[in-house]
Amino acid sequence: MKHLIFTFIFAIVFGIANAQLIVKPTDSNVLVEGRTILKDGRLHFCYPGTAFTIHFTGSSVKAKLRENSGYYVYSIDNGNYQKKISTETGGNSDILTFTLAENLPAGEHTVKLMLVTEAYQTDPEFVGFELNNGAKLLKPITKKKVKIEIIGNSITCGYGVEANGRDDHFADSTSNFAKSYAGLTLKNLDAISMVVARSGIGIYKNYGDVKTGSAWPMPRVYENALISDTTVAWNFSQWSPDIVIIALGTNDLSEDNYDYEKFALAHIAFLKKVRSHYKSAKIVLLNSPMLHYQQSLDLLNVITNSQNAMSVLGDSRIYSFSFPELSDSPEDYGADWHPSAARARDYSRLLTYFIQNTVLKKNSSK
Repeated sequence: MKHLIFTFIFAIVFGIANAQLIVKPTDSNVLVEGRTILKDGRLHFCYPGTAFTIHFTGSSVKAKLRENSGYYVYSIDNGNYQKKISTETGGNSDILTFTLAENLPAGEHTVKLMLVTEAYQTDPEFVGFELNNGAKLLKPITKKKVKIEIIGNSITCGYGVEANGRDDHFADSTSNFAKSYAGLTLKNLDAISMVVARSGIGIYKNYGDVKTGSAWPMPRVYENALISDTTVAWNFSQWSPDIVIIALGTNDLSEDNYDYEKFALAHIAFLKKVRSHYKSAKIVLLNSPMLHYQQSLDLLNVITNSQNAMSVLGDSRIYSFSFPELSDSPEDYGADWHPSAARARDYSRLLTYFIQNTVLKKNSSK
């Protein structure tokens, strides 16, 4: 009997000693970046760049994610992103647990977990973090951080950025938002972000669609919380960025099958829509490094005309920035003629400099 009591007490003490601190995704100390929907205690999301960050004292941290729903990267104490982790097991266990860090030294730590692939067809779920017994969750560090929203297409998503070259085709395994111009720029600026981006999407016409336009281009998708769930509207009062970057037009103009006037009208209409949601944000309009010749000129003309039209209306907080076009060099390309990781790094440096020295500069003009 004494032996049974001792065993019972030992089991309780051992269990307490090894208990973990469960951090729910709804905890106010979890910094959520990106559009999410809460269902059954889990956060659902789909856009690359969606991220979850905690600040804590402790020696280890784990993350719980839905199986077969994409690829992630993570950083420890604001360092470089670690090697991608994959949820693609082909199994059926529902939730997977990943160890992000262990044997951390005493003191405060920050861990950021970020989806880096497009997941509008796989419905990712974030279930929460697990910290070691004795760990303490702290308030996230957000003071003085610039808030940036990026609205874009495949270039923003990091489509095929890790592929061997332009003859490779799309694969989640070679896509990586963290290595796109967008992901790198956000990290360069230590920004808090919101990303709304999908490969193939346009302002009036998605890639390969009819000349008259698409049923679900970005202006329509943009009003919803998720591209994978059109029944839930996004609440724009949840997020108020300092800067909005719009990187669209590649898919509208990438084939010689577009209506310039429809595109121009849709462009200024979407710009006005974004402004209606964010009264004080600075908006940066980007060109497309994948377009050449007439298509490139058409996009630049539309950007200039939209910027001038907003200026006439008294809006001087619209900026434009152009990336150099991709060259004929194989080194410029990832999968399907998209920018390589090397070119994405170059683009991020240029855009970071522009934002720091023009957009964020006090009393700057357009």
